[in-house]
Amino acid sequence: MYIIKSQVGNDSLILKYYTMDDIDSETMKHYRQMFQTRNPEHIWNAYDDKEFLEVLDGYRKDRRNGVEGLTLAGLMMFGKGLAVRDEFDNIFMDYRDETEVTPDIRWNDRITYDGTWENNLFNFFTKVSPKLTADLKKAFVLVKDYRVDDSPVHKAIREAFVNLIIHADYLVDAGTLKIIKTSNGFSFTNPGTLKLPKEEIYRGGNSKPRNPRMQTMLRMVGFGDNAGSGFPTILDVWEKAGWKQPELVEDTLLDQVTLELNIISDMKEDENFVQKK
Repeated sequence: MYIIKSQVGNDSLILKYYTMDDIDSETMKHYRQMFQTRNPEHIWNAYDDKEFLEVLDGYRKDRRNGVEGLTLAGLMMFGKGLAVRDEFDNIFMDYRDETEVTPDIRWNDRITYDGTWENNLFNFFTKVSPKLTADLKKAFVLVKDYRVDDSPVHKAIREAFVNLIIHADYLVDAGTLKIIKTSNGFSFTNPGTLKLPKEEIYRGGNSKPRNPRMQTMLRMVGFGDNAGSGFPTILDVWEKAGWKQPELVEDTLLDQVTLELNIISDMKEDENFVQKK
């Protein structure tokens, strides 16, 4: 890998040998449709894909030496699966639904590399997110005559998924973006270590993502924010639901961080938030 380093964020690294030919057109189309729906009057909607990626820092040119190419963020978020695996064969994406496991059945559903989808982060996010929240009750809320099928718990779980992506270290020797759904909750594991002390993360107010460009890409289509309030929001939702406090577990030997979100309390599950199949 030939990279031009940046001082701010791993995800701004220029991957010299990766061009727009390595972007998956369907992923880019999907993202841009979501962007346009959310930002219908935005000037970026008139840009071609390369110009659009440039303003998102998904494609960069180092003007001092003329080197240009996709950034780490651009390739990982929107790249063709083969290109992503060629450059980042150290990183594995894995989602498992273990809500009804038995001694003979290890999982009910799984999304990983199987040749049926382009294995980039945006596809992983959009394929897995609905599965995570499929069993959650949807509140009937009207906003400007439109029904909003969402809840604070839906948003908190998506926030946890966003955090998984933007805090992961994609330059480690080996690591897994792993999400496990069980009957009692969720766990989100990403490669890397915490960039802030735990107490500061729980307190909130500061945001120090390892991949700020990925954070912006997701925020521009309605996922996450840049205000450092994401994790405290999750804590607040879990507290109001009466569930066990979310737990961040840092494993420095395995070089990974896991967020455990349990949907059980000391008494019983809160039926106002969760509906079992």
